[in-house]
Amino acid sequence: MRFNLSLILAVVVVALLSSCNKSPAIMPEVNDANCQFEKIKQIEDEATRREFGSRCSRRSIGPSTLPANPKRW
Repeated sequence: MRFNLSLILAVVVVALLSSCNKSPAIMPEVNDANCQFEKIKQIEDEATRREFGSRCSRRSIGPSTLPANPKRW
């Protein structure tokens, strides 16, 4: 009986420790090239994809991204 309890405990500890080794997803740099919809869809981790999309939507807008005619804003 003692052997079975020790074996079960060892298996549980190994299972818990092996799940902790997941490496964090790498977030790409926020720039015009990476903030395209197709590039954002390629990020596999959902939490990283949402955070990156949020950062892309809040990036600064410069004069080059605004229309030339202010009446069309």
